[in-house]
Amino acid sequence: MKDEIIVPAIFENLSVIAEFLQEKIKQEHLASRKAWELLLVTDEICSHIIQFRKYDKTIDKLKIIWKAFPDMVEIIIETNGIPFNPLELNSPEDKKEEEEESLGGMGIHLVKKMVDEIKYIRTNNSNILRLKKYRRSVRNKYDK
Repeated sequence: MKDEIIVPAIFENLSVIAEFLQEKIKQEHLASRKAWELLLVTDEICSHIIQFRKYDKTIDKLKIIWKAFPDMVEIIIETNGIPFNPLELNSPEDKKEEEEESLGGMGIHLVKKMVDEIKYIRTNNSNILRLKKYRRSVRNKYDK
């Protein structure tokens, strides 16, 4: 199985993404709690991106890349479209709207707590979100 998947950015493909990740998680023998958190976070972020399509009709595909290392796993979520960083909320109105529209109900603040590192970058007209989860527990840098 390849280490990446590209699917149309529609809600029906959330299950395809989950199946891809479950197979990768199984191959890596990732602890069940860490696996559950990665699946939940990925679903939440992809749902948020798909939801954002109502503002940006140019988003057409989601690319999910899996990278495994001895000490951690990384999931990269990439999509085209206008700059869109789901980690940033610019105003109280944005926060309220994000909370109301969050399909999974978690919200970005809980996403940040479930991964060890999360980073957004914009490259070549693509929005890229990098999620890292260490195999051993480390202090979550977002807990302050």
